[in-house]
Amino acid sequence: MRAATALLLVLAVVSAATAASTDIARVDDYIDAPRALFGRTLGELERKLGPPASRRPRRDGAILAWPGLEVSLSPSGRVAGVIVHTAGHALPHGLDIGTPRARVEAVLGVAPEMTDERYFYPDADGFPNSVEFFFRDGRVRRIEWRFWAD
Repeated sequence: MRAATALLLVLAVVSAATAASTDIARVDDYIDAPRALFGRTLGELERKLGPPASRRPRRDGAILAWPGLEVSLSPSGRVAGVIVHTAGHALPHGLDIGTPRARVEAVLGVAPEMTDERYFYPDADGFPNSVEFFFRDGRVRRIEWRFWAD
């Protein structure tokens, strides 16, 4: 009887650990999503999204804004960051603004870095390629991507 109970306990712990691990392939796919949806360069962004509502120059590039979306460009005009503030951008796996925290974990696994307010997932190839989810009341309120750009 004790052996059976111990075996069940070990199986439960192993099962929980397996379910909680980060799904690297899905994380990498999700990190690549905004560049696939919106573009990798200024020209691609404007072809897909139209002209930006605003453009703010920065020392290291520019920040372009569309309703609910901000894109940081490197000095060479490549996408270096994306911030989504509103739902409706056809992001993969249904992970969008308003998604419950539990759904993010179910799809991507446990974030390597996490607090109550944010989950940070790096790309398998490492930083800076990453995605970060920010939460309020247990739901995604902002998603930020960072990319290496020359």
